[in-house]
Amino acid sequence: MKKIIGLLSIFTLITIISSCFSLLGDGSNTLVKESANNKHSKKAVLFLREAGATVANSYQVSITDYKTEFDTVAVGNVFTVDDDHDKAILDPKAISFSWLANDTIEISYNKNLRTFIQEKNIDGITIVYKVK
Repeated sequence: MKKIIGLLSIFTLITIISSCFSLLGDGSNTLVKESANNKHSKKAVLFLREAGATVANSYQVSITDYKTEFDTVAVGNVFTVDDDHDKAILDPKAISFSWLANDTIEISYNKNLRTFIQEKNIDGITIVYKVK
């Protein structure tokens, strides 16, 4: 009987701990838009990262090889913003991007968004930012 109670206690503890981890941000990604450079060698991908109960949703941009499939769990590698506790509206119009050249992209974003990641170069691509 003690063995059964011990095993049941361990199972319950594992279940509680794993539930806590999912509350802390075991998010998923939803593709919003993507745009390839003229050579179709790279692309920019904007996605919504829907987080757990204790972490805010965020918009993230990744620059990837053109043939890379969208990843529903990866985090953005170039640009990450959120609504700064409802100071900005987190919608697809808040961020736009356009390729200025095959190796340069401009990312425009709403000035009220809170920025966490803002890389200037990645994998040979220069990123220029414009606040709107």
